[in-house]
Amino acid sequence: MKKVIFGIYSILLSSAMLGAEIDLGTQNIYSETGFETSLRSSVSSPYIVTSKKIKEKHYTRVSEILRDIPNIYIGSGGSVDMRGQGSIHSRTTVQLLIDGVPANFLDTSHINLPIDTLNPEDIERIEVIPGGGAVLYGSGTSGGVINIITKKYTGNYAKAGYQIGSYHNHKYDVAAGTSLGKFDINLSYSKNNRDGYRKKAFSDSDFFSGKLRYHFNPTDSLEFKYSYFDNKFRGVKSLTREQVEEDRRQSGLSPEDNLKNTIRKEEWNLTYDAKWTNWLEHKSNLFYQSSEIKSSDYEDAIPFYQARIAMYQQMLATPGIPPMMLEKLKKQIQIWENIITNNPKMELRQGSLFKDRKFGFKMKNKFKYGENSDFILGLGYIHNKMNRNSWAYTKNTQTNQTIETITDTKIPLNKKTFEIFGLNTYRHNNWEFVQGLRFEKAKYSGKRQYKNLEYPLKDRSMNNVAANLAVNYLYSDTGNVYVKYERGFTSPAPAQLMDKIKKGGVNDYVNNDLKSEKSNSFEVGWNDYLFHSLVSADVFFSETKDEISTIFSGGHGTAFSNLNLGQTKRYGFDLKASQVFRKWTFSEAYSYIHAKIVKDKNKAYEGKYISYVPRHKFSLNADYAITPKWTLGGEYQYSSSVYLDNANKNGKDGARAVFNLQTSYEFNSHFSIYAGIKNVLNHKYYESVTAGSGQKYYSPAPERNYYAGFHYQF
Repeated sequence: MKKVIFGIYSILLSSAMLGAEIDLGTQNIYSETGFETSLRSSVSSPYIVTSKKIKEKHYTRVSEILRDIPNIYIGSGGSVDMRGQGSIHSRTTVQLLIDGVPANFLDTSHINLPIDTLNPEDIERIEVIPGGGAVLYGSGTSGGVINIITKKYTGNYAKAGYQIGSYHNHKYDVAAGTSLGKFDINLSYSKNNRDGYRKKAFSDSDFFSGKLRYHFNPTDSLEFKYSYFDNKFRGVKSLTREQVEEDRRQSGLSPEDNLKNTIRKEEWNLTYDAKWTNWLEHKSNLFYQSSEIKSSDYEDAIPFYQARIAMYQQMLATPGIPPMMLEKLKKQIQIWENIITNNPKMELRQGSLFKDRKFGFKMKNKFKYGENSDFILGLGYIHNKMNRNSWAYTKNTQTNQTIETITDTKIPLNKKTFEIFGLNTYRHNNWEFVQGLRFEKAKYSGKRQYKNLEYPLKDRSMNNVAANLAVNYLYSDTGNVYVKYERGFTSPAPAQLMDKIKKGGVNDYVNNDLKSEKSNSFEVGWNDYLFHSLVSADVFFSETKDEISTIFSGGHGTAFSNLNLGQTKRYGFDLKASQVFRKWTFSEAYSYIHAKIVKDKNKAYEGKYISYVPRHKFSLNADYAITPKWTLGGEYQYSSSVYLDNANKNGKDGARAVFNLQTSYEFNSHFSIYAGIKNVLNHKYYESVTAGSGQKYYSPAPERNYYAGFHYQF
């Protein structure tokens, strides 16, 4: 609690510091309307990370950038949470955009946001809009929107960079471009190799991006962008408490384990920007994305069968078990014992393949009318296709013969989305009034296949409406205050429209009547420049009804039902401040979130805190210019503990407190070097902690580590 009080005090104190003025007139935002807008006209509390800040902090992955943003929490399994959604729910309620194009996967059961498929060197800015964007971006924005905007170069340039770090981390960057008449050509490539903190882990990533832009005139342009990402990596497993105490860097893999994973993503993007007249602007985008995630695992099959035999033998001891079931259990035990006897050397081979394809277009027109008023009309269509295949079988390693097929599942599903929206901003003197309305239609199709059985998904469609109302008052040349209401929704993923039930002792899949989630949020915000400090604050309240919950009958992997039974409430506030004082530059931020479950089928959850949501997160950044060429900087990040389950019975993952240092020296406008220390105080914390089967499992985070590198621009 002392750390929280210190955080609030630091932000309030900053408003009393004297320093150089910050030019508010140059600060704009693009993600709130889809067009360039003054930050003072924003009716949200955005957090913006510029390319300058990315360069100063020497980030190697996008997840590192997001981890440092105060109102974002990177949780279990790499989930990206905003405004207290929780690690699982945030997969469907936080929307990731790259240059305004949605990048979320259609499969929301197993995969988090694809945040590390982009090279930080290619990023111009990241705009984070917490708890908003339903009218402009549609389904899945109740947590917020993250829009990553990539760089656009003109003229001739070439640059290169290299970074070396702890755990055999090597990152190489090259980029070049030129302008030929009305054409701009930009190419960039990056390679990022690292072993990682945990033993046996490794990651080998390649990033490529190419842009070709044609300027019809100074205001109209057509741009084609192609990007490619490929990552080969080996995962590690979570550790028990005993394993952590023995060696927190161990992999958790047995000698026979041979985990292999690959991620590949390709994207084509055609963008047309135009200002046809002084009162009409146009933006349109035609895009295609293709992503593939493949994993395979090979391990000794004998322990697997021994565990199944032990489980069935335990079931035999159940009092009152029917004679017919008793015979079935004994017969199955005998089958497995024969398999072990006849195949002393065999492997359990299992794996999964996720494919996500997305084709669509979006266009919007901005009509200016009256004095500084405008109306935006948008249309769009997205066809999203997913395939999820999973398999598990045992094979005799001597004869290469398949012994038993345990599972073979194929799930091809489709979701087509049609959208139309309008966003009106009327300005009168110092008042701005915003009204927005969106209609979205989703159509579903597909099927589930399990071994030789097929279960078709009933063709169905779902209509949803989003709306917002806001009033912004510009009470001075630097200050504004706003009030906003937003109604949002989250339409189901196709896989959520079927339930898995037990029928006649075997699995069966049936269609359900799942509805979309609906959320209502209210926000009051304030921004101003006081005592040479830029200060922002907001207070918010949100309520979600018909929240989609997945109920497992006997643990994960068993029969399940998808139901509209959840109801949650969240409220909190954000504080941000920044200032310049001679050679010092400071920024501070604090976020508080109170997130609770109001209604759930499991009564043990009602009235409890949502798991994996920190109530407090605080950050403090300071940079000092030792000389005009030599700078030294540091940042402190703190997030409070989180509950590990929605019943709040399995304890917490402790607080995280990390302090980093970095320094850089510019020899001239072309060449600079840098170095840094992460986790200076060597705080031993965890990337994630999970609870299951009466035990906790830990994924240790890196201890103190180091890096150094250089940038050269020709």
